[in-house]
Amino acid sequence: MESSDEESTIRKKRRASEDSEVQDEHDTPVKKKLKTEINTTTEDNMDSDSSSDFERPMERAERQMEFGDILKDFDDLNEPACMDRILMYLEEIKDEDYFFMELLVDKLKGETITWEQPWYQQSKSLSRPFKNDKNESHTEPYRTDTICKAESDLIEDNWHEFKKLYEVPDKLICLARWRNKDKSRLPNTPEEQARRFVVAFLARGLKRTIYQVFRHIVTHYGGAVKGPYSSDEEKIMKVCFKHHPNHAVTLLSMVLSREPRGIYKRLQQMFSGKPEKKKIKWTLSLATRFVKLLLKYTKLPLEELKYRKIDKDVWLKLEKKFDQHYVHLQTFWYQSLHVQVFVQEPLKINKLRKRVFKSLLASSYQVWTDIRWKDLVKEFPDGITHKFLYGICRSVVCRIPGYLKKPLPEVVEYAIDRLKNHSFRKRRLKTLQFDENGELEIARYE
Repeated sequence: MESSDEESTIRKKRRASEDSEVQDEHDTPVKKKLKTEINTTTEDNMDSDSSSDFERPMERAERQMEFGDILKDFDDLNEPACMDRILMYLEEIKDEDYFFMELLVDKLKGETITWEQPWYQQSKSLSRPFKNDKNESHTEPYRTDTICKAESDLIEDNWHEFKKLYEVPDKLICLARWRNKDKSRLPNTPEEQARRFVVAFLARGLKRTIYQVFRHIVTHYGGAVKGPYSSDEEKIMKVCFKHHPNHAVTLLSMVLSREPRGIYKRLQQMFSGKPEKKKIKWTLSLATRFVKLLLKYTKLPLEELKYRKIDKDVWLKLEKKFDQHYVHLQTFWYQSLHVQVFVQEPLKINKLRKRVFKSLLASSYQVWTDIRWKDLVKEFPDGITHKFLYGICRSVVCRIPGYLKKPLPEVVEYAIDRLKNHSFRKRRLKTLQFDENGELEIARYE
């Protein structure tokens, strides 16, 4: 373990290498004051704490600022000190992650993998997908779908075992957030060996590659905050976007502990507004025009549109023609019109729902979020989309409190009972076909 002076030197060098660091000569008085407070607290801890060497860095790395206090005293978000406060909070997060990695390196020094690993977990790269063209034909293939709840629970159990075995704090989020920017990226460096060892430990018992487990950790723990954005979060987003528009999403992902994709989407809504949905009465003649324009812009025959993903530039052309945001046009196509055009048999909606729920009851899915609708749709009539299937089934269960996390058998049993006892309108899917004049009409079945 380094001495206090050596640790201080390492810390200064690391800070100097950060791209986002604002130079001291440009610091505002508020930021200088905050830096002084944090450095003073750090020095006091170094002098007064003579307990376990492994605990000292972690105690020094505890954040001094709570999330709700970042912009607590600021009414004007245009005040430059607002960004300084965010940067100081971000610096504390980076310190916490940095010292946690240093602790892992110390704890895992000389450790080797002693358990038996399947062939697909022996890769030395965490950040690159494991590529093997023979996976499907292999005698022990690994899974390629999204990690389900049972697998996530096993990763959680492995983590609890790891932290107890190696006496590390419950801060897997630090591993998820840590980025190897100022360290060597060679696979045999202490930091990379430590990261790979931890992820390999968490992957035990899973039919997953090391890369898949690592990506799950980054997403599940690094972007742990879900749901609607609070007013404090939106204030911080506005400040970051004003001062660092090109790097706002990266900064906000660490500060807010949210996934970058969700932040990017929310920023678009905040500054561009949500896509306006105009009322359109979809008549047969308007639906015919929609399909014909789709055929024209894709330059494909109708049958090829059944399984083809339509490019965004096509949707943008349709957006101009119908004066409706392309997102809503996509929804109309995949949840309604696509099914009506391509399903060529009489279909009772409630009967279809029951088939879906019975299939789910016999499946290995544990919670609603485990369901892979793209896989499930293959069991049903040709032409049905996974979005249509999801929509008609979610409407039955969406009023169950906490249905996303409840055991799936409970949710499914409720849905089946509700279909029996509730007055769900008994209706058929109105399937469509082209007549001799090339116009859509309702298909008739004997």
